[in-house]
Amino acid sequence: MSAFDDRSREDLLIWRGWEAALLRLRAWAPRILFGLRLSASVCLALFVTYYLELQNSFWAATTAAIVCQPNLGASIQKGRFRAIGSALGAVAMVALLASFPQQREPAMLLLALFCGVCAAAATLLRNFAAYAAALAGITSAIIFADTVTDPSSAAFLAIIRVGEICIGVCAACVIAILTDFGAARRQLCQTLARISADLLAGFSADVASGNPGEGRPARIALVREMGALNLAIDAALGEQSPISADRDRLRRVPAMLLDALTSWRNAARADCASEAGSAGTRTEIQAALVSIDAVQFQRDPVGFRETCLAALDRIVAIRRLDAASAPVVTAARDVVHALAAAADAVLADGSGDRNEGRAGRWVLVVADPLPALVNGARTAAAILAMTSFWVATAWPSGPFAIVFTAVATLIFASFGDQARDLARDYTIGVALMVAVGGILYFGILPALSSFAALMGVLSVLYVVLGTMQAGSWHSVVFLAMTISSLPLLGVGNPIAYDASAYFNLALAIVVGSAFGALFFVAMPVVPPGLRLRRLIALSVRDLRRVLSRPRPRDRERWTALMARRIELLPPQATAEDTADLIALYAVGRAALRLEQAVSDERSLSALRAALTTLADGHLADARALLVAWRGQSHTPNPSDHDATSRRWLACQSHTSVIIDAIDNHPALLISPFHGWQLFVTAFK
Repeated sequence: MSAFDDRSREDLLIWRGWEAALLRLRAWAPRILFGLRLSASVCLALFVTYYLELQNSFWAATTAAIVCQPNLGASIQKGRFRAIGSALGAVAMVALLASFPQQREPAMLLLALFCGVCAAAATLLRNFAAYAAALAGITSAIIFADTVTDPSSAAFLAIIRVGEICIGVCAACVIAILTDFGAARRQLCQTLARISADLLAGFSADVASGNPGEGRPARIALVREMGALNLAIDAALGEQSPISADRDRLRRVPAMLLDALTSWRNAARADCASEAGSAGTRTEIQAALVSIDAVQFQRDPVGFRETCLAALDRIVAIRRLDAASAPVVTAARDVVHALAAAADAVLADGSGDRNEGRAGRWVLVVADPLPALVNGARTAAAILAMTSFWVATAWPSGPFAIVFTAVATLIFASFGDQARDLARDYTIGVALMVAVGGILYFGILPALSSFAALMGVLSVLYVVLGTMQAGSWHSVVFLAMTISSLPLLGVGNPIAYDASAYFNLALAIVVGSAFGALFFVAMPVVPPGLRLRRLIALSVRDLRRVLSRPRPRDRERWTALMARRIELLPPQATAEDTADLIALYAVGRAALRLEQAVSDERSLSALRAALTTLADGHLADARALLVAWRGQSHTPNPSDHDATSRRWLACQSHTSVIIDAIDNHPALLISPFHGWQLFVTAFK
C-alpha cells in the first residue's frame, strides 16, 4: 500500500512539473510568436530583394525588422508612417544635394538642421506620426552617406532606398496579415471596456452616495488613461476599413471622455458649493444608470450602445430641473454620451448613429515647444559634431557613423525621461551585436553555400532576438541588435566577406551610437518638474487668450490642446497638478460654451467684459461682473421643459464653474507667465 502511495505521489509531482512547464510555455508563447513573425518578415524581404537583384538587400530586411510589431494594426500603421517619413526624407535630401552639389560644408550643415527639425517634429507629434518624423531624418542621413562622394546620383539612390524600404514595409505587413487577425481592435475594445466600466462605476457611486469628494481619485485615474487610449486608437486605425465615419468614431472618443470627466468634476464642485441637490433628480439619474450593464460592452457593443442611448433619453427627459440639479444632469448626460461613443467606436460597420455630434477631426496643437527645441538642438549638435570629426580625421566609415548618430538621437527624441537610459541600452545592444556578428561573419556565414542556408541561420538569430525583444527586460538592447545586425553583416547581393570592412563598419556603428547617447548626457531632456510647471503656466496663458479673444474654432482647439497637455503630464505629477489642469480646461470650456449659448448682443457684451476682466487677473471685479450678469436674466419656471429654460440652466451652470474656479483657484488664475525665465531655467 505504501509503495502504491509513493508511486501516486511521484506521478502527481511529475504531472505538476509538466503543468508548470506548460504554463511557462504559455506565458512565452506571444514572445515566441513575435520572434517567428520577425524572422519571417526579414526572410521574406531578403527573398524579394534577392529575386529583384537589388544590391543592398539589408535595408529592406532591416525595415521589415523595424516595422514588425506585436499586432497587425501597429505593424500596418508603423509601415505606413515609415514609408511616408522615408519618402519625405528622401525628397528633402535630394533637394539639398541638388542645391549644393559641390559644396560639402553647407550640405552637412543643412543635413544637421533638417535632422534637428525632424527631432523637434517627433517630439511635438504623437505615436506613429512621431515615428514618421524621426524616419524622415534617418532616411536623409542614409542617402547622404550613400551619395556624399557622388551627389549627382542622389536622385537615383533615393529612389532605390525608398523602394527597398517599401519592400520591407510590405513584407512585414504581409506576414502580420497572415499571422494576426485583429489583435489591435480587440485590445482597443478591452481598453474602452475597462475605461467605460470605471467611468460608469465611479460616476454612479458619486450619484448614489451624494458625497462628491469620493469620486475625485477615480476621475484622476481615468484622466491618466488618455495616453494609453490614444495609442490603442492609433494601432486600431491600422486595421480599420477606409470608411471615414469609422475613423471619426475613434477620434471622437478621447475628447468626449475628457468632456465627461470635466462635467463630472463640475457637478461635484457644484454639490460642494450648494451642499444640496435634488434627491428626486438623483434618483431618476441613478435609475437610468442602473440600466446600463458594463459587462455587456465586450459581449454585445451594439446592445450596450442602444442601452446607453435609451438611458440618455431618460436623462434628457428629466423635468424637475433647477440651478442646483442641472450640473449633475449635464454630467450624467455627458457620461452616458461618452459611454455610447465608446461602444460606437468599436463598431466598424459604417452605419450611422445617434451620437454623431462633433466630428473627430485632427487638430494640430503644440503643448509645449521647449522639449521639441531641446531635442532638435541635441540632434543637430550631435550630427554636426560627428560630421566635424569625420572631416577632421578623413575616416572612410564616417558617413555611416553619421547615420547611426542620427538613429540614436532621433529614435529616442520623443521618449522624455526615458530617452537617456534607452539610448544607453541601444549602444550596449549595438556593441553586443558587434561581438555576435563577428562570430557569424567570420565563423558561420562564409561556410554557407546556398540562400536557404543563409535564411536558416538568420531565422534562428531573429527568432531569438524577437523573443527577447518582446519581453520587458531591456528590450531596447535586443531592438538595437535587430536594427544593426544586417547592416553589420553586410547581407547584400552578392555577399562579400572582408575583415577590414567589417571592423571599420562595426567601429562606425558603435561610435555613432555612442556619440548619440553621449549627447543625451551633454544636453539632457527637460526635467519633469520644469515640464510640469510649464504645462500649467502655458495653460494659464492660453486660457487668458481664450477668455479675452475667443475665436470660432477655439472650442475644438482648446479641447485638443488641453487633452494633449494632460496626456503629457509626467509621472511625478500629483493629483493636485492634474486637478489644476482639469480646472483650467473646465473654465475655458465653460467660457466658450457661454459665448455660443448667449445670442443677445447686450448680454454678450456684458459677458465678454466679465471674461476680459478675468483674463486681466482682476478676480474680484470679474466675480462681481459674472454674478451680476447671471442675475440679470429672468429665471424661468422650473416646470418649463422648453429649449429656453434649458439654455438658461446651462448658462447658469457654466457661470457657476467660472465663479467656483475664481473662489477655489485664485493663485492659479493670477499666476504670472514668465516664458523666457521658464525657457532659460531648462539650460541651467
